Amino acid sequence: MAEAWGILVPSDIPSARRLQSLGLTRAIRRFNEKAVPGMGGLWFAMPLIWSMLGIAVAQRHGRRPIEVANAVEALAMKLELDGGGEAHPRVRGRRNLSRVAWTFEALRKPGAYVTQPFRQTCTQPLVTLGLVKGTSARFNSFHLSQDGERLLAPLAAIQSEIEEWAEGSKRVNWEKVSKLRPTAGLPKQVRAELMRRIYGSGPEADRRKSIRDIGKQLRSDGILADSPKELSGDHLLDLRGGIATVRLRSAALQVLGAVEGRIAKRRDDGLTPVLTLVEASEDEDIRTWIDACVNEAKRAAPHIKAAREEESTAFLRDCQSADGLLQRLARRDGVVIVLRDGDLVPGPAFGAGAADDNDGAAQLSGVQELPRIANLLALTEDLSASRTRADGASVSR
Repeated sequence: MAEAWGILVPSDIPSARRLQSLGLTRAIRRFNEKAVPGMGGLWFAMPLIWSMLGIAVAQRHGRRPIEVANAVEALAMKLELDGGGEAHPRVRGRRNLSRVAWTFEALRKPGAYVTQPFRQTCTQPLVTLGLVKGTSARFNSFHLSQDGERLLAPLAAIQSEIEEWAEGSKRVNWEKVSKLRPTAGLPKQVRAELMRRIYGSGPEADRRKSIRDIGKQLRSDGILADSPKELSGDHLLDLRGGIATVRLRSAALQVLGAVEGRIAKRRDDGLTPVLTLVEASEDEDIRTWIDACVNEAKRAAPHIKAAREEESTAFLRDCQSADGLLQRLARRDGVVIVLRDGDLVPGPAFGAGAADDNDGAAQLSGVQELPRIANLLALTEDLSASRTRADGASVSR
């Protein structure tokens, strides 16, 4: 299969277990967007700069913005890895980049870096913050707005070096370019301007400010039980709906996990790995989780109904009764557990380990159900102070 930037290839496809969404992918994405509007998956600021440099250089030299932005990001990662630092959640490409040359021509190629660069988290915030314009929401249609050009002005010397590098020059000032490392800090004026734009005016910015102002004190249980004065009424309803939906999905996955365990035991005992609905309904462990799921649906119902989101409301209906719950969940799953001819059988990801979905921002939030809250708090912390390593570290090629 041919590789392309941003397209999953077989070796990069995550475990299907991670995709055990039970038909709630769009609903959970909507709740995250309502919790923290306009910021996508961005959780530290440097990817915005890599993307903007890529757009600026592409615009000046007639190249595709995605190609240049991905190459700039790959170069930044290669500079970080060349320093021999420890593993860091901001650093990607360790496996591939050690085998790739430092030139633009080498780093722009698909397969040189990773298939899911941080650049993919930047499309929405670049538009939200007014840093780009384009004929569509596609990254390759972007060009820098006047505000975007002003934001990059303090990095003009670095941009000049990137332009030289993209044109094939071997006389690159790596001391300057090293300031693009993922763990490096941005100039104070750049950080201040990004903060101003993230927390400016308007309904979306007001929601982001509310999350920022409560910060790490914001907790899922507190959102469900109380009415924090910093949150508007509609914002509170959306947060509650998202938390309740994710918790209900977790309860449903526990039911499917118990079914999986029972089928796995049959297989290990040399029996056919199939569980009839009657056998499943009589299994004590499975019945315990079914009861827990129905009880969770009762707790979730007022919050999901108030949020008025269609997919989560339909899911709530599926979970409110123990009768037929196994069939409904198996139909929604189709990944780990499949309903076939009225029996519960292994799906394509049966027995696969759950993927770790945490990133470097997760620890900053008490609302684990909505990761964009953690992303915003991490981004705010990043913009509030310089990073750990000195920007002037000696670099040579």
